[in-house]
Amino acid sequence: MATTRAVVLARIPEGAPRPEDFALATLPVAEPAEGQVTVQVQALSLDPYIRSTLGGRHLGDAPVGVGDLIPGRAIATVVDSPDGALPAGTLVLAETGWRECAVVPVSAATVVTVPDGVPATAALGALGMPGLTAYAAHERHLRPRLGDTVVISSATGGVGAVAGQLARLAGARAVAIVGSEAKAAMAVEHLGYAAAVVRGADGWAERLREACPDRIDGYLHMGDQTTLDVVAEQLAVGARVSLCGLMDQYNNGAPTTMRAGAIMAARAEVHGMVVYDHHDLAAKHAARVGALIASGDLTLHEDRYVGLDRAPEAFARLMTGQNNGKVVVQVGD
Repeated sequence: MATTRAVVLARIPEGAPRPEDFALATLPVAEPAEGQVTVQVQALSLDPYIRSTLGGRHLGDAPVGVGDLIPGRAIATVVDSPDGALPAGTLVLAETGWRECAVVPVSAATVVTVPDGVPATAALGALGMPGLTAYAAHERHLRPRLGDTVVISSATGGVGAVAGQLARLAGARAVAIVGSEAKAAMAVEHLGYAAAVVRGADGWAERLREACPDRIDGYLHMGDQTTLDVVAEQLAVGARVSLCGLMDQYNNGAPTTMRAGAIMAARAEVHGMVVYDHHDLAAKHAARVGALIASGDLTLHEDRYVGLDRAPEAFARLMTGQNNGKVVVQVGD
């Protein structure tokens, strides 16, 4: 039986995960049966939802215990297909976990198609689940109109970078909330935000108010409790709020609450964003965002690491807000 290098859980993280919570291991790779293929992983997608599976549960996903393979999706190349359903050399998107080689069902492997000139890793980010999350929130929750002010927290991450650009392209004034001055510069200069505010900096609530003189019409939340509180007090009447991610909850923080009085005063709509509810938009998302990337109107924003052994470090940085873009770990060539 063949083997593969993999990343497993070494211990249940307490709070934000650290690289030492993970370990490299050698796992067996079985021969593929009919209806299965063996794939060689090319690039792993690292996503915040993985944190809630480590010793716990994420919307029905099985909990990951000590010694278990870390879950995750990847772009991979088919190297063995007993029934020929997916020929060798086919590039697919599949749930492989953090490893170099895996056997997956043909039914769970999606052939990767991206527009000419667009890198295949876009299928993990702007054209993958993060991009669909941003697109669904944009279309169904935020619904920006010409001249609206739309605020995006975690604005340079995998979801935020796409959502902010979609808001701008819709004619809204997109304002970024980020974690550092470097990210603020990136948001404005690289992603086209009209303004960027560093959360937690002295006087940042007032700077957000200055950046949003007509108050906030749409807000995509992927931040902490303090960020949610500050934004809630600056909502415009009729504002739309999409609760997409609770970063402090991922790392075992206190339960997040909302300021009911501020929501009532703004007559605001508040939506819970679960991307699994919006797969009916997948084709429209792929066509729209794919065309925007191909034309250069929407910028891909990736935070790339090379080597499977760097996945624990990359994930720890992601979960402490140190990433700058969609986190991708290049495993193969």
